[in-house]
This record gives sequence, C-alpha cells and structure tokens, in this order.
Amino acid sequence: MKNKKTAIFVLVAIFILIPLGLTVFGYKIYVGTSREIEQTASYDRHYVMITGNEDSVLWDSVYDSALEEAEKRGIYVERFGNGLAVEYERNQLLKMAVQASVDGIIVVGDESEETVAYINDAVDHGIPVVTVFNDCSGSRRQCFVGSNNYHVGEEYGEQIKEILKANPKSYTRKVLVLMEENPKDASSNLILLGMRECLEEELGEPCAVAIETAQVDNSGSFSAEEYIRDLFLDEKQVPDILICLSDIYTQCAYQAAVDYNKVGDVQILGYYCSDQLLDALSKDIVKATITPDTEKMGRLCVQALDEYERTGYTNGYEAVDLRIVTSADAKKLLAERQKESEEDTEK
Repeated sequence: MKNKKTAIFVLVAIFILIPLGLTVFGYKIYVGTSREIEQTASYDRHYVMITGNEDSVLWDSVYDSALEEAEKRGIYVERFGNGLAVEYERNQLLKMAVQASVDGIIVVGDESEETVAYINDAVDHGIPVVTVFNDCSGSRRQCFVGSNNYHVGEEYGEQIKEILKANPKSYTRKVLVLMEENPKDASSNLILLGMRECLEEELGEPCAVAIETAQVDNSGSFSAEEYIRDLFLDEKQVPDILICLSDIYTQCAYQAAVDYNKVGDVQILGYYCSDQLLDALSKDIVKATITPDTEKMGRLCVQALDEYERTGYTNGYEAVDLRIVTSADAKKLLAERQKESEEDTEK
C-alpha cells in the first residue's frame, strides 16, 4: 500500500514538474529571442561588408573595427556571406545585398566591368557604396578607403635595397611577387610600377634585379598553400626574394620556409602583421612586412557611409597609413608585451 502511494506521488510530481519545466524553458527561449529582436530593432541602419571568399586575419581586424565604430552610431555591420554553407563570388554577394535593400555596402573593389555594373546598380537603388583596400574607380562609388598602391610598391623597393646592401656581393637577385589571380585588378600593377621605379632610381636602368610575378589561385582553401609549397620544392623556381601581397600568402610562405629548410635562403617580404607573423619576424624567418592601419580602415569605411547618408556628401578618397615592421621592430614589440604580461602577473 505504501509503495502504491509512493508511485502515485511520483507520477503526480512528474506530471506537474515536466509541464512547469517546459514552460520555464520556453519562457527563456522567448525572452532570449525577444531580446535579440529588440537588439536588432534598435539599430537605425544595416550595412554589409563584402570581401568575397577572403577569410584572413587582416579582414577580421578590418571588420571588428568597422563593427565597433558602427555600434557607436546605432548601426549594424554584417560580414555578408561569412559562415554560409555555400561560397558565393564577391559580385554575387553584391547583387544579393542590393536585393536585400541594405542601407550601405563596403566592398573590396576591382576594375572589372561586372563589378562596375553591380556597384552602379547599388547606387541606382539608393544604396551608397564604399570600396576598401582595392578601388573601382570606373564606378559611381561614394568613397575609396585604402592605401596608395604606388607608395606600397616604393616601400617594397626600399626593403629590397636594404637586403641588397646587406649582401652587396650578390647584387643581381631574382625577386618573385605573389599576386592574386585577378586580371582586372589594377592595384597589383601599381605596386609593381612603384617597386620597379624605386629600384631603377637606385640601381640604374635596366634594373640589376629581375622582378617576376606569379598569379596565385586562391579560389580554394588550400590553393595558395599548395602553390607556395611547390615553389619552395623546385630549386629552379625558388627566388632569392619573395614578396607576398596578402597576409595569407605571407603565412604560407614563412611556414614553407621553415618546413623545407629555406630560412635565410629566401628573403620573405610580407604583408600585414598578425601575432603569428610577429613571431616569424622576430626569428628572422620574415625580413620585413608592410602593414596597413586596419583599425583606421574599418573605422573610415563606416564614417564615410554614415556621413554620406546624413549629408549627401563624403570625401572620394580616405587614405590609410602604412607601417613597415622589421625584425628589430618585432623583437622590441614582443619584449614590451612580455614585460606588460609580467607586470600584470605581479599585480
């Protein structure tokens, strides 16, 4: 009898507690969803940043900066196309952004007719466009945020001259520049022009340094890595100086130099400066790197869109500063970080 009463009590408790638990769980979901909706509704405008299939530390930094600046202004910036199961081309994402009627677009440009048409279509629909990193000068975009590519080339030229001065006996060097596989991208040509003219001014014409280029397919996740590894394995192809025009190429290059025992044989000049690259610089795996101010880049993109929407006007070009980081700079910076870390630990 006692066991029967206990069983009845347990059953009653179950029938009471389960609905109560489901109610509480449902309420939490409802509150969380309501808060998300409320938070989304609190934004005045919705901007998107389109970088295509570029998934790198550099673009993470630019986006984080843009998002932080936008939140100060009651604006939300979405990394458009990021995290999708299907990879879309940059121009496909541009078309989708116009169809979604977003309030502003930040996009990596190029000079192709297709990109010009999609940007102009966005402007025709009343959506302001800011190009970042690479311009689309033939379009009606509102602003370009980036560095002077000719000046970038000059900076690489200066670094090549430093390498030659350190080893004057080997004055004729083979320089290979790794470029993105995009025939419509004029930025790389400007970098090459600045580099060649800088070297010709110092070494005379024709330049004693043989500068070659290689267009790297970065459509797949491992395309760049495979190409660079094959380059280091081929003794006939491996250059004396390797210039990487992206942070992804830089990371693949210094990893290949370590894996195939080419540290010191190939002088690597990189692009951008991540925490990993700082370590490679401090160990002289990478000679130097040129890094844009990504914090300023993201901030200026949002400011330009916001200014245009508020006033109808904005500057056509916003310059982003460049910084040269050498091996000595990296060692100094890492020492400062170590000291700060030790001081925090003591506190």
